[in-house]
Amino acid sequence: MLTMSRGSTPAAVSRMSRFLFLMVIALGFSAIVPAGSQDAPETKEFDPFSQEAQAALEALSKSESDKAREFLNPEQVTGLTEQVKPALVTVRQMGRDGGQRGTGSGFVISKEGLVVTNLHVIGEGQPIEVEFVDGTKHEVVSIEASDRHYDLAVLRLGPTAKEVPFLKLGDSGAIKQGDLVLGFGAPQGLGFSVVPGAISAIRKLEPGFAGEGETPEFPMLQLAMPIEQGNSGGPVVNLKGEVLGIVTLRHRVTENLGFAVPANDLKSLLEKPNPIPMERWSTIGTLDPRQWTAVMGAEWSQRGGVITARHPGDGFGGRALCVSSLPVPEEPYEVAVKVKLDEETGAAGLVFASDGDQVHYGFYPSDGKMRLTRFEGPDVYSWSILEQVEAPSYVPGEWNRLRVRVEKDRIVAWVNEVQVLSLADGELRGGKAGLCKFRQTKAEFREFRIGKDLSAKPLSKEEATRLSEVLKRHEGEGASGEVLEELGRQSETSRRYLLETVEELEARIAELRTLEGLVHRTAVERELIMALDRPSSEVDLFEVGLQIARIDDPELDLDHYRAVFAQMAKEAEAFVEKAAPEGGARERSEALRDFLFKEIGFHGSRGDYYHHANSYVNHVLDDREGLPITLSVLFVEMARRLGIEGVYGAALPGKFMVGWNPEKEGAEEAVLYDVFEGGKSHTKEEATRAAFEMTGTAPEPESFEPAEPRDIAVRMLRNLVDIEINRRQTPEQAEDYLELLLAIEPDAAYERFQRAILRVQSSEIAGAKEDLDWLLEHRPPGLDYFRLEQFRESLPE
Repeated sequence: MLTMSRGSTPAAVSRMSRFLFLMVIALGFSAIVPAGSQDAPETKEFDPFSQEAQAALEALSKSESDKAREFLNPEQVTGLTEQVKPALVTVRQMGRDGGQRGTGSGFVISKEGLVVTNLHVIGEGQPIEVEFVDGTKHEVVSIEASDRHYDLAVLRLGPTAKEVPFLKLGDSGAIKQGDLVLGFGAPQGLGFSVVPGAISAIRKLEPGFAGEGETPEFPMLQLAMPIEQGNSGGPVVNLKGEVLGIVTLRHRVTENLGFAVPANDLKSLLEKPNPIPMERWSTIGTLDPRQWTAVMGAEWSQRGGVITARHPGDGFGGRALCVSSLPVPEEPYEVAVKVKLDEETGAAGLVFASDGDQVHYGFYPSDGKMRLTRFEGPDVYSWSILEQVEAPSYVPGEWNRLRVRVEKDRIVAWVNEVQVLSLADGELRGGKAGLCKFRQTKAEFREFRIGKDLSAKPLSKEEATRLSEVLKRHEGEGASGEVLEELGRQSETSRRYLLETVEELEARIAELRTLEGLVHRTAVERELIMALDRPSSEVDLFEVGLQIARIDDPELDLDHYRAVFAQMAKEAEAFVEKAAPEGGARERSEALRDFLFKEIGFHGSRGDYYHHANSYVNHVLDDREGLPITLSVLFVEMARRLGIEGVYGAALPGKFMVGWNPEKEGAEEAVLYDVFEGGKSHTKEEATRAAFEMTGTAPEPESFEPAEPRDIAVRMLRNLVDIEINRRQTPEQAEDYLELLLAIEPDAAYERFQRAILRVQSSEIAGAKEDLDWLLEHRPPGLDYFRLEQFRESLPE
């Protein structure tokens, strides 16, 4: 992944924190897995932000950068630096209040005072300050040229007493892979720096590689050199001091890899400039003061009908308003807007009954809930949260339409045309309406309206019937001229009908996908129950493991893996017969151990211990790598098929092992095989010590008894629940594993409580009550039933 070298802040959603909060409030539990459970694996996809990826990228980029240092003569670097440095500048984007908003680098390319930098460095409609290495500052009189596609801007400086030094543009078309270069810039707005490097490639980035809507669509220079925040806009020069590129992007994972816009793309921009005087530039994207008044700071801009609010306001909690000049009717009246937040932990929405300053109402999403607040002063002591409600109709990260109806003594509010609150309150009336934002939120607004009735009016029955008939014709004719002409008679009405139809179809598709998932889960539950519903000595543990793996892979080829394992068992039988032709059960179990871990290479996972594949026996079979419990499942099941008596699964805390017990107690010493460590043999005392060192708890005697197949399956599923809830912090993804676990172990109280919490999170209140009622009726040990009853009573009817 890439980022603009100025950096960015990722959005965050607090669903996991709410999940844990519910658990703590209900029972005082922490998000743990019952004793004896094992860690679960994560997804198999390559993670570009993993330590492994970072190490690989840094090793690659550093090696190229280090080579550049070796080949560049220090005196040559010093000479080039002295040549380039006078033409370098720091470019600062200033706020309207005079404060600094951002900083970047730039360089002069002509004696007339043209300065090149990145467009994202100067922003749009912002005052700009340019400072040279010697500390002199120059006025920017115009934006000579700018291009959003190339992320380039050319600034013209005002007249100076003397000619300014400048750099020549080289031919980026003549660059060869491996060419040595120097990069210049002002990282973090500090003094100028120079770094040697090399052109490691010239390439076009994959769509979305630098983020949605931010990835350049043209070939860029890939640089093996350190790139830091503030380097954006700096020059990349060859050993002649000619500019070959303009630094634009740096890699998110490593600072030793960046990308530059080729100098020849800058030349094409200079050939057709589009100069804009600064007095005009400063109005680009600004709000029309005849329509809007910003209150309490923040940065409000407008582009394409969308108003964007950035940065915290000056009010308490980062509050800022943007008050509309539209007249407000007498009550009752309505105010509406569509809003989209970059972070759901933020807050932004509607303002009404405003005095144009500190006093007003606010209706807005905040931390996943809808909030109606009455503000009567500058700080929290004069604020009253009138209502805070869950709103299932609110869609995080998308455009949501907020609508408020202000009556004489009541306020009614809707989200996406679903009413979410109706409250008696008549304290504030009259005034203005507009927009609000809080905290660090970046919020976008569109379609702000004030009127007597702003509800979405349904299509008339006649119109809906007519358009339905047109769509039926479309199914047969396609987008024919007659169909398009008919739909185009009332284009807005037709578009609305089509969008509503699309929404209905998408909702139906979602319902069918959910149904398909439920059908698949039910089928897996049935097959898993059937696999376990037989005497323990007849249970096929490999089949049990396959069914668990199948829950996440409906297309899993069961017959293929059954055949692969059966063939492996035949090979194991031949190996054991050869290795221990006259041996007893222990010798045969040791021979099987050698076959699995020495002959065909099964081993415990090291680098990717929490990889999902380690919990699925089909992947363990493919990769010869797994967790202790999945490796044990293969060992125990293969021993069962080969008729090796006394081999069993030992559910030690922290690490599952394979045990072997003699048929007659005391005839031979029992042994435990640590399958994660290549099948290393342990006595019970050694295994006890190993378990204690790992968990701090000595295993109970029953840990050395053969684990029942059902208990093994439960432990495997607990691994997967643990990874989703505790490690990946995506509790909603644990649903299928919990359902499967409770299908085979209905008395699993802890998991039943976890499912109740998940059901509350997904608004399945009836199902949550069923689980809580079961717990209250059966009263398994370890729960605080007073708090559980309180939690049950707090759920809505």
